[in-house]
Parts: sequence; structure tokens; C-alpha cells
Amino acid sequence: MRLFFYGTLRPDADTPMARWIAARSIRAEPGEVPGRLYAVPDARGWYPALVPGLGHVRGVLCDLRLRPVDLARLDTYEGREYRRLALPVRTSAGRVTAQAYIWRKGLPDGPTIGPDFLEWLHGIRGVAYSPSRTSWRQGLRQAQPERI
Repeated sequence: MRLFFYGTLRPDADTPMARWIAARSIRAEPGEVPGRLYAVPDARGWYPALVPGLGHVRGVLCDLRLRPVDLARLDTYEGREYRRLALPVRTSAGRVTAQAYIWRKGLPDGPTIGPDFLEWLHGIRGVAYSPSRTSWRQGLRQAQPERI
């Protein structure tokens, strides 16, 4: 599966979920999608919200080995604030289509930031969002297929 990551899930983000993604990555390359980023504050760190539209957002295009349960885990992790949608991604080799998690509500409460979330986060010396161990385990259980 081809997914575009632009924030805390980027393989270079050094979060538990980013490491989980990196372990399933077959190939990764820089890319960008149309839209703009907002930084959303949380008690456990900052996370980005991609809003489609004018501008561009930098991230990483990843080809991943994912089982259906893995994709369900990603969807659960992202929660109801996001939806997975196909977007055009521009890379050095040209344009491709990939799935990305975009913000599905009204505009986020956080500030509009530049095109690169990790660069912005480093500039403010901020911390990337990372779920608590308890919520991480709950997400795992919710994403497990039912056994009959």
C-alpha cells in the first residue's frame, strides 16, 4: 500500500508509531501534496492537520507492507478527526497517487505552519505527539479482528 505521511507518522519522526511504520516500509522517498498544515496542541505533544487546498505540504511517500489489521490500526490511531483519502503526490520521479490522512473537521484550533511539520516542530523546540501507553494498547485491541 502507498501512503503519504507528513507529521508524527513520518518514518523520520522518531515516535513509537513512526517506528512501527518504518518497520513495515518497503520504500520511502520525499514528496509533497497540495494543501496547508496546522499545528494542533495536545498535552502529549503537537500533531499536524493537513487541510486540502492551496499551498503544499512536504512529507514522505511510503510503500508499505500492511495487512488489513495493520491498516485498521492506522485508521484507529488517526481517529475520527481524520479521514484517509487519495491525493496526488509529487516526487522527484513525477506524480503518483497515495492515501493520506486529512483533517475532516472545521479548521483546527492551532496555528497555520509552513510546509514541513517536523521542521516547524524542531524550530519551536516542540515535542511530537505520542499516545500514552494505555491508549496505544487500547488502539491495538480495537484494531484486532474479531475471533469467531
